[in-house]
Amino acid sequence: MIQRLALLAIFSGLLITCASNSKEPVVQKVDLATFSQKLQSLEDIQLVDVRTPEEFDAGTIENSVNMNFHGENFDQQLTTLDKNKPVMIYCQAGAEGGRSGQTLAKLKEMGFQEVYELAGGYAGWSAAKE
Repeated sequence: MIQRLALLAIFSGLLITCASNSKEPVVQKVDLATFSQKLQSLEDIQLVDVRTPEEFDAGTIENSVNMNFHGENFDQQLTTLDKNKPVMIYCQAGAEGGRSGQTLAKLKEMGFQEVYELAGGYAGWSAAKE
């Protein structure tokens, strides 16, 4: 009887520890204000521009890394990102079903814990900065 109680106590403790350490993934499209706020407040951000190199060269958000959505090795590039650090992604327009939206879905499937897509994309970002 005592052994059963001891095992039950250990098992309960493990369940509580696992539950408190697990965090529900946050994978969402956010508006410009929220995206800007998260850029400033989150640590170890991975900021990814999924536009073409030509679009990237014409202007980008500071500290972005370009991963061309249409490039041959796009999926391979995504695997270089750390699943446990926040990822912030954007494309040109941030339209429903666009490049960043499709990337958001891929990252979710890949098990990333925190991903934010910029609604309005780089076009909205640059218009707001003018």
